[in-house]
Formats: sequence, C-alpha cells, structure tokens
Amino acid sequence: MFKNSIRTRLMALVLLASVIPSGISVTFSYLYTKKSVTEQSVKQNTKLLTLGEANLSSYFSGMNQRAMSLYSGINVPSSFYTTLLTAKSEDRVPEGVIVPDTRAVISTQLYNLFLSDRNTFQIHLYVRAARQSNLVRGGLFRREVNGEYAASIPPGGTYKPYLEVTHMDHQYRMKSGFPNLKPGSVPVFTAHFPIYRTPSDSVLADLSIDYTLEELEGIVKSMYNSDTEQLYVLNEQGQALFASDPDWVGKTVDTGWSRLPAGSDSGHFTWKKYGFQGIVMYRHIQNTLFSGSIIKLVPYEDLYSDARVTTRFNMGIGLLFLLIGGISAVLISFGFTRPIKKLINFTQKVQIGQLDAHMDAEREDEFGLLTRKITGMTRTINDLIVKEYRLELANKTNQLNALQAQVNPHFLYNALQSIASLSLRYNAPKVYDLIYSLGSMMRYSMNTERTQVPLRDELEHVENYVILQRERFGEENLQLEVHAAEGTPEIIVPKMILQPIVENIFKHGFADGIHGGIIRVECTLEQMEGQSRLILAVKDNGKGITPARLEEITAGLKSSGRSEHEEIGLYNVLTRLRLQLSREAELTLENEQGQGLTVRLVIPLEGPDSEARLQE
Repeated sequence: MFKNSIRTRLMALVLLASVIPSGISVTFSYLYTKKSVTEQSVKQNTKLLTLGEANLSSYFSGMNQRAMSLYSGINVPSSFYTTLLTAKSEDRVPEGVIVPDTRAVISTQLYNLFLSDRNTFQIHLYVRAARQSNLVRGGLFRREVNGEYAASIPPGGTYKPYLEVTHMDHQYRMKSGFPNLKPGSVPVFTAHFPIYRTPSDSVLADLSIDYTLEELEGIVKSMYNSDTEQLYVLNEQGQALFASDPDWVGKTVDTGWSRLPAGSDSGHFTWKKYGFQGIVMYRHIQNTLFSGSIIKLVPYEDLYSDARVTTRFNMGIGLLFLLIGGISAVLISFGFTRPIKKLINFTQKVQIGQLDAHMDAEREDEFGLLTRKITGMTRTINDLIVKEYRLELANKTNQLNALQAQVNPHFLYNALQSIASLSLRYNAPKVYDLIYSLGSMMRYSMNTERTQVPLRDELEHVENYVILQRERFGEENLQLEVHAAEGTPEIIVPKMILQPIVENIFKHGFADGIHGGIIRVECTLEQMEGQSRLILAVKDNGKGITPARLEEITAGLKSSGRSEHEEIGLYNVLTRLRLQLSREAELTLENEQGQGLTVRLVIPLEGPDSEARLQE
C-alpha cells in the first residue's frame, strides 16, 4: 500500500531529486574546489616565492656591492686598498724602519661600511700580511695582532665571497672585548669576502660582516603564513639560513622533502611522510654570495579547509532540500541565483580591468564565503600588480640616473667647447688653445669604450698635457720634443701609458722648479734576434734620482709594484702592457744624476705572446 502511494513515490522522487544530485554535487564540488584551491595556492605561492627570491637576491647583491666599494682608490696613495697592499707585520720590518700607522684609514673605511646598512652587527677585517684583526661593533673599534685567527673555509673549498648561515655572534678569536657587549648573545649570519691583490688571485685580507636577522626575516616572512605554513631558506649544502622551525636554524636540514628534484629552478610536489602531509613548493636562488633554495610547506589541513567548509554548506543545503521539497524549490532557486548574478556582475567588472571593484558579502553561506574569497583574490592580484608596477618604476628610475651620470661629463665637455668658442669671439686665441687642449684630454679620458689606441693618439694626449703645463711654468722654461720613426704612430698600444710617465717628471724630475726644461719622447723600431720591437723612450733633463732610489724603484717594479711612491704608476703601465700586448714587455729606468732620467718601454710586436698589431 505504502509502496505504491503517491507520498512514497513523492518521497522517493524528492530523495532522488535532492539527495542523489546533492550528494553528487557535493562530491564534485569538493573535488573541483580542492583542485582549484590547489592550483590557485600553487600559483599564488609561486608568485610569492618568485618575489621573495628577487628580494633576497637584491638584498644579497647590495651586500656584495658595498663590499666591492673597498676596491675604490686602487691606484691612490694612502687609500684603504693601498694600505692593505703595503701592510707588513711588525716583526718582519727591519730594525729602525717605522711602520706607518694605518689605524685611521682602516677604522674610517670600516665605520663607513658599518653605517651603510642598519642591519650590520659587526665587521671584522683580518690583514694577512700583518696578522692583524680589526673589529667594529656598536660604534667601537678594536685592533690587535691575532695569530690564532684563520679564515673560514667556504663550502666547496674554493675561496670566494659566500654567506655563512645563521649562528651566534663571536669576536673572531680576539681577546680584547667591548664594554657592556657580551659575545654569543645575538643570532647573526655572516658575509665573507676575500680582498684580492688585483689582478692576481692572491688574498690580501679577509672581510667578514655580521648581519642581524631583522631585514632577512622581514623579507622571508612576507612569503608565508607563520600560523599554518613552514618556510626554509637553505644553501647548497642544506644548511638553514632561515627556518620557521627555530630548531633547524643554522643546522643541516636532512629530511625527505629537503632533497629537491634536479633540473628545475622552481616547482612543487606532494609529500605525505615524516609527520607532514601537504604540498612542498620550492625555488632556487643563484647569487654571488648565496646559492640555495627557498622551500615552503603548505599542509593539506590548511589548504583544503575552505573546501571542507564548502562541502558542509552543500550538505546542509541538501538536507534543507530534502525537508522542504518542492515547495521551497522556487525560493531556493531565487536565493541561489541572486548571489550568482552579483558574482557575475562582479567578475565582469574584473574582466574589463576594474581590479579595485568591491562586492559586499551579505550572506554567511558558501556564496558569502566564495564572494569573500574572490574579492580577496582580486585584491591580492591588484596588490601584486601595483607592486610590479612600482618595481618597474624603480628600475626605470635607476636607468634614468645611470643615463644622467653619463650625460654630465659630456655636458662639461660641451660647456668647455662653448667657452673656447667664446674666447675666440673676444680675441683670446691663447685661452682657446688651452681650453681646446683640456677638452681634448677630457674627451680622450672619458672614452671608456677604447682600451687600445694608435700610438699617435697617445702622443697627441701627451702634447695636450704638456701644453697645459707649459702655460703653468712658462713657455720659455719647458719644451717638448717628439720624434716618431716612420710607421710607429699607427701601432696599437694600451691607452694612457705615456702620460703617467710624463706626469712623474713634473712630480719628481722638476720638483724644485723648471728652468730650460726639455722632455723628449722617442718612438723607434728595432730588430733583435729576428723579432720586431717598439721602443718608447721618455727623457728629461731634470735633477734625476740617486742610485739608491733607482734601485728601490727597480725592486718595487719586480715585486708586483708594492710601494707607496711613483712606481705604482709605472707598475700599472707595465702590467697593462703585459696583459694586453705581450708578457715579454719591459720597463727600464736609466739615470744620470743631475742630468735627467730616461724611462724606456720595450714592446715586442711579434711572437706567440704578442697581440700588438698595426691599425688597418
């Protein structure tokens, strides 16, 4: 009776029409939402890791650039780099020789480096020749002989700039302490930089800069939710520079998920072992200071919580359909279609580019949740786009600044040309000649694209230099004689090899004044043992130098230019000749005390080690 009744059939129909479709809908909705949430999470986290990797690379590059600033003034006497070149251990200095006090130069440079980054905790500089430690911390400077210190060996064994992962601070085996500053109480990570004796790979000093974790943590924490997710920054050896689990900080993370697939810069995979179930996302970092990976763990429990909430709402709606039946079908259909239409209108605005559009979530069911998720998603996308625009704007600004830095010297040269033209208008040809010579020297020096030039350009540059000096000392007191054999002006030579030699004449040969001074530049070709050689001789009739001083300069040239005097410039000329033309190039000095000095450059033009060539 009840089997064939309309009520039974209606109940069965309602069950079939509501329970089964609702069950299927809930299942497919859960699976689709799960897949969609997974894909969306992967996309969003990929963007976050990409942005975080860019920020970390920029942060590490800034550290490297600040350290490279120590090489400035490489040819300037009494500069920081020159101080390292001339450093000597006190126990190796002959008796009676006073070791220059370099404390002011080194402390000033380290203080400037300390103040260039607010996250700098302390800076240690170990000068190898003097076996000397220099430490700046908290605005204080300490120096002592530190024979127990040994430079840290980087991972891989090749000594190059690298980051040492997070550890507690220490004083690099120095015995003298700092008032009210106790070592071993602050976690830091360290950037190690070898300072080389350019252009060799010989190390002069070891620079170590300790940084606090404030800015590093600020960059890393923007990439994950600390309440539910985990994030690790590991170097190539698996050591943790940063870890959301403090127990792993500074240690080697040896878990299954830390062994990333090879052959890809970024990606993700699922993991269900060792107490974690979820998605592992990673991105590699390749930087001068740091090479490693960013690894982010997103648990399923957090990832699919929204999908489970949506499923519960769908089940509630299915039961409501079962109780209310056909009477509430129309009302429910209206209730369902109204928020859908609002979402459609909202998505249409987003589709045409109105990413800042807003939609109020009036409901508390799955549609309200979906509305909040969609509006939150569009807001996140809009924020990311704004950030990208800002980064692009900052990049364009930096390019503009670089362009302006190139324009300014050219503006100065053009201004000199205008002044020279004005001097002609006021019948001052002598002023025009001097400005023309100065402008030619500036143009020759500013042209950084040419490292090698014909010899005639070098001779012209020297002539312009002497013209300016002749105006300074008087034309009757200074003469320049240039004798160039046939064919020599076309020979290609390194730029700026004659002017530094001529400049030394005014510093030393004519230091007591010039009266009847003569500078001769002779360019000849000779054959020796079947090989052509270019001979460049710069002579003067100055006071010359003593035999002891000549021996000192010659020894300085043979010992890689380690001197505080003019042989630094001479060694620079000789080094560039050997690097660019031939390893057999020579620089000799011939002295007749009281009658002047001759500096002779011998440049082989043929042979397996020579690259000198005539201009085509």
